[in-house]
Amino acid sequence: MTIIKHELKKIIMFPALIGFVVLALAVNIAVALTMQNSYADFIAEASRQTGVSLGAGFDERAAGLEPRLYTDLLRLQTGDMTDVLYGYTTGYIADSAVMRLELSGLSERLMRSKFEQFQYAVDARQAAGDSMTLYFAQATFWRHEALFEYTMGLLIFQGIILASLIMLLSIGYESAAKTDFVVFSTKTGRRINRHKLAAGAIAGIGVYILLAAITLSIYLALNPMGGTWGSSVSSGFNFVRDGFTARPFVTWHSLTVAEYLLASVGIALALVLCFSLMAYSIGLWIKNSYAGFLAIVALNVALYLLPYYSPLWMLNFTITQSPVWIVMMRVFWFTDGGPNVIWPHFETVGVVGSLVVLAVLGVFSVSRFKRRNLV
Repeated sequence: MTIIKHELKKIIMFPALIGFVVLALAVNIAVALTMQNSYADFIAEASRQTGVSLGAGFDERAAGLEPRLYTDLLRLQTGDMTDVLYGYTTGYIADSAVMRLELSGLSERLMRSKFEQFQYAVDARQAAGDSMTLYFAQATFWRHEALFEYTMGLLIFQGIILASLIMLLSIGYESAAKTDFVVFSTKTGRRINRHKLAAGAIAGIGVYILLAAITLSIYLALNPMGGTWGSSVSSGFNFVRDGFTARPFVTWHSLTVAEYLLASVGIALALVLCFSLMAYSIGLWIKNSYAGFLAIVALNVALYLLPYYSPLWMLNFTITQSPVWIVMMRVFWFTDGGPNVIWPHFETVGVVGSLVVLAVLGVFSVSRFKRRNLV
């Protein structure tokens, strides 16, 4: 534990780390200021009085709202709302994916199977009345995208960059200080990397939590959610863009906006840990920390681009479970995932699988490092 504390102290003292965190917060605040929407702010306040479940009761409460700029608009948008999930089927999405990607054999069967399973989720959301909830009425897509794609996206990218750099700088500290021949000349010295792994992972996750806590607090102060925290993210007002079309945003399980945010933060934390483990393994193979960071960038760019050019669909669908693809598909988290994945719950399966693979790779890298010639 003493060694871990010492390693954490070294990490905290990196000047570049402090500067990056300050810069990231400045960018996040600037972005949050551009996300404001007066109609969404009105709904956040009004929803405390009206509730979020649409229907006759909602209409009565909406009729009692104090006349303001957006009162009539809210009544108009919610008064004739119909259940978009009533009779909604997912078969056409599977047909479109199979045709667009020219799938056949196992990949086609898995794609169709996923959407057949997803049909049960759609029916369950419809039966629970999730689609007949307010969210932010016709401002829903903008407010949902602002929080879960742009703000969370910024935090995830900042988190994985920081976690990767922290781990690489920690692993490469002795090499940079020219003390590696002394520290790693014995078996005991080489075991210090276990402590560096713990310190780097703790620091990476800690910095992400700090960034997320400050950023989300400021974002939510500028863009209040009000009573809509209890609305379902599968509201009929919400939709997801899939290529050139839009379709209802439906999750595998019933999730309120608050629950969806907590689940998204959980996946984001797992992704930060994935990149931290990735940096750990690469740092054990490449001495220079900045060269190691470039290797991480190159690896993930290659993983992201490969499915666009490879004709091997099962390989492609496996790659889309990698951390970089999960990050890029964050707008689909907890939904069917669209045509790029054939596995239900792709974000959860992907991060769990990635953590296992990266842990195994880390063990292999440590084993190789213990036998490596320092010269």
